[in-house]
Amino acid sequence: MFIFVSVPTIVFENIDVNISSSSLTGANVSAECAYNPYDPNQVNSFSQYIIWFFTGQGFMENTLLFYGYYIQPPLYSPRGFTFYYNIPLAYLLVAFFYFFLSLVLLVRRAAGGLKESLVDNEDRFYTYCNKVFCGWDFCITNAHTADLKHSSLKYELQTDLEEERIKLRQANRTSKEKWILYTKRAFINLLVIGILAASLVAIFYAAQYALNGDTFNSNFMLDLLVTYLTSIVITIANFIAPVLFGILVVYEDYSPEFTIKFTLVRTVSLRLASVVFLYVVVYFQINCKQFSNIVSTIYDENCSYCCWETYLGQEMYKLTILDFFIVIAVTLFVEFPRKLLVEHCSCGITNWLGQQEFSIPENVLDIVYAQTIGWIGAFYAPLLPIMVVVKFFIFFYLKKLSLIYNCRPATRPYRSSRSGTFFFLILLFGFIVAAIPVVFGVAVLEPSKDCGPFRGWSTMFYAITSSILTTPSWLQSILWFVGSVGFAAIIAVILCLLLYYFVALRDAHKKMIALLKDQLTLEGKDKQFLLMRVTELSSQLQSAGVEINMKGRPPNQGGAYRRKPSSRSSGRSNEGYMGDSHSTLPGQPDNLSDHDIP
Repeated sequence: MFIFVSVPTIVFENIDVNISSSSLTGANVSAECAYNPYDPNQVNSFSQYIIWFFTGQGFMENTLLFYGYYIQPPLYSPRGFTFYYNIPLAYLLVAFFYFFLSLVLLVRRAAGGLKESLVDNEDRFYTYCNKVFCGWDFCITNAHTADLKHSSLKYELQTDLEEERIKLRQANRTSKEKWILYTKRAFINLLVIGILAASLVAIFYAAQYALNGDTFNSNFMLDLLVTYLTSIVITIANFIAPVLFGILVVYEDYSPEFTIKFTLVRTVSLRLASVVFLYVVVYFQINCKQFSNIVSTIYDENCSYCCWETYLGQEMYKLTILDFFIVIAVTLFVEFPRKLLVEHCSCGITNWLGQQEFSIPENVLDIVYAQTIGWIGAFYAPLLPIMVVVKFFIFFYLKKLSLIYNCRPATRPYRSSRSGTFFFLILLFGFIVAAIPVVFGVAVLEPSKDCGPFRGWSTMFYAITSSILTTPSWLQSILWFVGSVGFAAIIAVILCLLLYYFVALRDAHKKMIALLKDQLTLEGKDKQFLLMRVTELSSQLQSAGVEINMKGRPPNQGGAYRRKPSSRSSGRSNEGYMGDSHSTLPGQPDNLSDHDIP
């Protein structure tokens, strides 16, 4: 976005051309809705600049960071050469490219991890043997690391045994116990839905108040609090609700692994729903005439909210800033002092609290949440991905230092063999949640009338339609066919055929894997049978007083076995077992050769 949209905008700003609002929009804009976010003559306080910096308002709106700053430049003709750069088309194509690239990478990684998890799940027959005999890492040389590995293996074995115990208990449940358990789960799910609904209602009223509320220019903190009200409500909901989910899930009687996953799914659903619901609130504000019974607006009825795209970008910007400062504050002012108190104070509270645990699932879900905000905000704040990358870079080293010096390993470690696939599926779900509002805004919503490169158009997608109309007729026919329902039907048929082929291939592979497993089992049984026969034969030979050559050397001249000298032989040579004779033992066939005896 920076290279193909921001840089051309900077270049056209430095070109001496006359850019007027009427020439850019192609439509008349009401004076009440004229987009003028920053007037330096009206600013007389340094605190106002600080508020604008942290909220993305004022002079920050008049920068490359937000959507409203970008325009559609006119034709530029230096020395008779006409040059035109279509910024709206570049804006949409770049957005489509990074969304499509993210989707391909996520699907590829999630599919690879899914295959590994399926193979791991099918290996339940050998799971205990693998953990007991093959689970140890012989490269470990540190005692503390060895203790951690011991606890990890112990927890995995306990989890497997608990899952087997739960399956056995589920199989032995009576109808009355099932009815009580399902009723309890239904009631808890209703409570979870109620918590989610309460969080969304709080976000709705906070967003409406922030949109329509007055600012307190005389009070710096109140003004900053009002502008951050929506972000603060979303953050508080994301902190309180997961704690309640963790308490409620204990009474639902799930397996340990499913309990962790189900709690994480509920948590990420709340986080993503809160961000999407903010988009819904802005949609209600845009269409205030249609939803007059739901929302109230103080803006001009002809334009509603003048630049709603910039407002969405500002909310994503504030969520990013707030998340950054919260993580830093928790690490420096909660985890670090807690470590000092636990180490240097032995009172009852510190012993009860203990050292901070480093929970991998919760930290990964924080990254998923931040990445979803980055995906949504990348369209309405083109430079926000740069901030997100810098934030992740700082978070990585900050979390690393906190892990090493402040935290201890979790008492219930998450299974690394299955966590990668689950987290990538969660991230894929976050991508879908982020892409749907952006696609809806591009294809359905009317752009703002006095800001952004799509001003004056019915939809943002019209930039692609108008660009197609400027191409040659043969190319237009191809492009219209690609975008038609018939082409979509052909693609759908091809995808269904490919899906059927891969499903059939999967079934064939499953059957082959089952046959190979049966063959391995039979081979193992054959080996056990042969070893049993060898043991029996060796016992018979030893009971008959025959010494067996087990060292792999060539047999003695005259035969592979000989009778052991008895105490009564007084050193005389063995009688009855000469080199050329082939006597038989009880149960031994007459034609047994030297090579038949191991």
